Amino acid sequence: MTSNTPADAADPVLHALLPAVLPADAYSRRVVKALRAAGRSVTAHALPGPHPQVDPSAILAADIALARLPDGATVLLDGAALPNLAAALPIDDRRLRFVALVERLRWTDAGLGAEEAMARWHLEQGALALMRLVVVPDAAVAATVTALEVAAERVVQAAPEAVGILLTRLSALRPGLQASPQALPPSGDEP
Repeated sequence: MTSNTPADAADPVLHALLPAVLPADAYSRRVVKALRAAGRSVTAHALPGPHPQVDPSAILAADIALARLPDGATVLLDGAALPNLAAALPIDDRRLRFVALVERLRWTDAGLGAEEAMARWHLEQGALALMRLVVVPDAAVAATVTALEVAAERVVQAAPEAVGILLTRLSALRPGLQASPQALPPSGDEP
């Protein structure tokens, strides 16, 4: 689905799509809190459903939430919601600027059978391929993300308490800007 309302360039509000049931100490929630503390305006949108389990009602809710966002908006997506967002992302990836906040990848969860792990691997790989940036808390998660063939230039390591590098990378995202290694500043440690 598409929207005709462009994002207001004078007020670059970030939009965060987060599972409605999310622990207070979840990585994405802490990153959103840190961005707000750093002065960025972030509008949170709660997604119902049993994330990360794939659920038809959660897929519908995600599709509706994305359709309501203004063209050109930067959208922070909680990694646990990616399986339910996977079908809707290709529809809006040219009009919205997606940034994944990934605490851990679900295809690596212990106790999964081979088929379930492979299904999650494909869902997460497809969703992450559409991200302008993938924000992770540490090098271990970054390695897991790049194992899904996500370009290292798109992966940003940012502890929630130190979002300086994330703010720099987010400011590089402009309407129409393609997330390529040439277009984005290099990733690195906090300045």
